[in-house]
Amino acid sequence: MRILFITPWYPTVSQPVAGVFVERDARLMSADHEVEVAHLVDPALLGDEDAGADARSDLRVHRIPMGRIDPLAPLRAWRKLRPLIEGADLVHSHAFQALLPFAWRPVRRPWVHSEHWSGVAHPESFTAQHRLVFALTSRLLRRPDMVTAVSTYLLDRVRDHRDGPTMIVPSVVPAVQPTPVQHSADALRLVTVANLVEGKDPMLAVDTVDELRRRGVPASLRWAGDGPLRATVQERIDDRGSAVTLLGALDRAGVAAELDAGEIFLLPTRSETLCLSAIEAISHGRPVVIGARGGQRDYITADNGVLVTDRTPQAYADAVLGVAAEFSRHDPEGVAATVRGRFTPDRVRELYQSAYTAAIAHAERP
Repeated sequence: MRILFITPWYPTVSQPVAGVFVERDARLMSADHEVEVAHLVDPALLGDEDAGADARSDLRVHRIPMGRIDPLAPLRAWRKLRPLIEGADLVHSHAFQALLPFAWRPVRRPWVHSEHWSGVAHPESFTAQHRLVFALTSRLLRRPDMVTAVSTYLLDRVRDHRDGPTMIVPSVVPAVQPTPVQHSADALRLVTVANLVEGKDPMLAVDTVDELRRRGVPASLRWAGDGPLRATVQERIDDRGSAVTLLGALDRAGVAAELDAGEIFLLPTRSETLCLSAIEAISHGRPVVIGARGGQRDYITADNGVLVTDRTPQAYADAVLGVAAEFSRHDPEGVAATVRGRFTPDRVRELYQSAYTAAIAHAERP
């Protein structure tokens, strides 16, 4: 079957990790189908090197410019999308922005849409203007034959906008062999993998480490990830002499090494649609302390971590110490076993295939 992936999130040379989970899904489904990708890309993210990189890729990628603030960009994108859609047997769009070119336009192909965007879950976080735009465009979620979401939390928000078929298809998290961990009374090693953005609340993470050390706990935190708040967070760390190290963006091997070296994964996130980094930490056998709001509720249990409701350094410090007090029962193998088999490539491929079958049946209805 010829499948056209349509997505606003996909790696470029300048942003190699952007939308990497969509690329992973495309490669996953290409094992059974003929897959092409239409990347609705902000022109500012493309460079001369991308054409060469795409020519070397084993997946065919069509870069279709679609600026984020140009109201006519979706129309221009549609003109380039339409012949690609006509050459496909099934359309698989990813993330809400991919729906915009479809407004008032027939598709005439079975259509699966996979939602990842946190804005669908939290439109209240928008400006008044953007809330109005979302209110007008959210009905686009009614159009696909099947809509999938990565978690129960996000799926419930999707169902606020459509009555048609829906299902959960999580993202792939590669399986790893959990490594043993060495605990010491002289150090408590915390690790975070996340972008330095407001939603991840890195300032609260710094405050939590300071609170632990104020209580006499020799805690330190290594944060893997970059973002617009890096300079502000670094200034806070320097002013306080906090035991927090910003590592910047790391490749997969670097992230894996940090997770293996840590004892507890800490992320005071304000909300998540799924949180792949937390699942990766659990797969590495490391218990997690994470904010309570979001899709992480699907897999966080007392056997692999703690969900924290109160957004205070005292609450997060209490949760970290609670996990540390039970290291004896949070052995790496037992922690990793709590998610084993749920996010594997085979499982996700099976679920997507079920979504495709349901979409084809729905499209064929009278």
